[in-house]
Amino acid sequence: MIILDRASKIPLYTQIYQHIREEIISGELEEGHRLSAIRTQAENLGVSRNTVELAYLQLCSEGYLKNKRGSGYYVKHVDASLIDKEAVTKRMQEYHRARSAGRSYRYDMRYGNCHMDEFPLGKWRKAMDQALCECGNKLAAYGDSCGDLELRTYLADYLERARGVTCGPQQIIIGGGTQQLLSILVQLVKPKRCAIEEPGYDGVRAVLENHQVEPVPVQVGRNGIDLELLKEERIDAVYVTPSHQFPLGAVMPIQTRMELIQMAQKGGFYIIEDDYDSIFRYSARSIPSMQGLDPCGKVIYLGSTSKAMAPSLRLAYMVLPAELKNRYDMWFSQYHNTVSATVQDALRIFMAEGSWERHVRKICLANKRKHDILVSELEKGLGPDFRLLGKGAGLHLIVESRRLTGEEMMVRIERQGVKVYSMDKYFALGCKRNLIMAGFGGIRQEDIRDAAERILRALKN
Repeated sequence: MIILDRASKIPLYTQIYQHIREEIISGELEEGHRLSAIRTQAENLGVSRNTVELAYLQLCSEGYLKNKRGSGYYVKHVDASLIDKEAVTKRMQEYHRARSAGRSYRYDMRYGNCHMDEFPLGKWRKAMDQALCECGNKLAAYGDSCGDLELRTYLADYLERARGVTCGPQQIIIGGGTQQLLSILVQLVKPKRCAIEEPGYDGVRAVLENHQVEPVPVQVGRNGIDLELLKEERIDAVYVTPSHQFPLGAVMPIQTRMELIQMAQKGGFYIIEDDYDSIFRYSARSIPSMQGLDPCGKVIYLGSTSKAMAPSLRLAYMVLPAELKNRYDMWFSQYHNTVSATVQDALRIFMAEGSWERHVRKICLANKRKHDILVSELEKGLGPDFRLLGKGAGLHLIVESRRLTGEEMMVRIERQGVKVYSMDKYFALGCKRNLIMAGFGGIRQEDIRDAAERILRALKN
C-alpha cells in the first residue's frame, strides 16, 4: 500500500516510484504482476494521472516495468541474486519510520508503556527519601555484586508466596533489566545453541546473537513452545515465557511444563523462564512458575519490576540454580551491581511496608478494567474478518485480519490518531500473518473506549 507524505520535499511521483521500486526489489511484487491502472492508482492516492504516469514511466525506463499497450504496466524479471535484500528491507523500514516521525497521535498503544496516573508517585517518593536518609555509607560504597541482601530477602519471600518460586535470597541476582541479566546468564551457561519462541521477544534474540550464540526459533502453538519440534533440535538452553507467551499470549499447561522439565533433565540443557508479566491475569489466577516444579536445578527464573512499576526503574532479578550461582560467585564477584543502591533500598522499603503488594493488586485491577473494555468494544465491532489474540492476560492485544495486511491496518489506524505497532520484529523466520499489536497499559481507563472506537472506524472502512 503506497502512503504519500504530502509535507515532504520529495515530489509525489518520486515517492510513488521509490515505493514501487523497492516492492519489486524486495520480491513483494513478483514478475508478471499487473499494476493498478494509472487512472485507478491516481484516484486511490488522490493525485493527478500525470503524477502516477511519471512514476510508471521512470520505472519502465529503468527496466522494472514494461508497458503492454492496451493492457497496462507489468513487473519485469529482476535477478534477485544481484540485489542486497537486507539493505532493501532496511530502506523500507527507514521509509516507514520517516513517514511516522514527528507525527502526533491521540493515543500511543506501545506495548509495555505505563500510565503515570497509576504509578504510586507519592509513596515511591517517600521511599526514595527514606532510602537516602538511611543509606548513609552506602552512597560511598559499591555494595554486594548480587544486589542488596535485604531486598533479595524480601524478593525471595514474595516470589515464594506469589509465584511458587523455591529459592533463598543467596540465589537471587539483581540487575538492570532482563537483557542485562540474560547477558550474564549466557556467560554462565555458555550455550552454543539456544532455542527461542517463534514468534518471541526480539530483545532476547539480540542478546544471544551479540554473544555469538545461535538462536534456534521453535514454533509456538496453543500450549506455548512446540515440544515435538523442540525435540528435533540439539540445544544447550531454551528461553520460554510459559505463564503468558510473548507476544501471542499462550499459557503453557502443567503437563507441558513437566514434560519440558523432564526433557531438560534428560537432554542436559537449561530452561530460562521469563516471568515478565505473570501478575496480569484477568480471567483466572496466576499460573505458578516452572521453577517451583523443577527438582533438579534446570530452570533459571527471570522477573522484572518494569510492568508492575515502571520500565525506567531498570530493576530485574534472576534466580540461579546452585551450580550456576557457584559459577557466578567465582566469575562475577568482582563485577559491581548495575542497579542504584538508592533504588534498591527504596524498593526494599516499599516492599517492607506492604506498598508493593497493594500496588500490584491495584495495578492488576486497573489493567483488567482497561483490558475488559478494549476486548468488549473490539469484539462487538470488528466482525468476522478479524479476531483478537492474547485475551485474558498481559498488557496488549493482537488484532489479526483475513483481508488487510499488518501495514494496511497500521496506516488506517494511524489516520484515526492511534499509534499501533507491527509484529514483524518478533518473528525470526518472517511473519506470514496479518497482525498488529495494541498495548493498553499506557492509556487511561477513561480513554480506552475512544481508542477502541477509533480502531473500529479505521478497520471498518
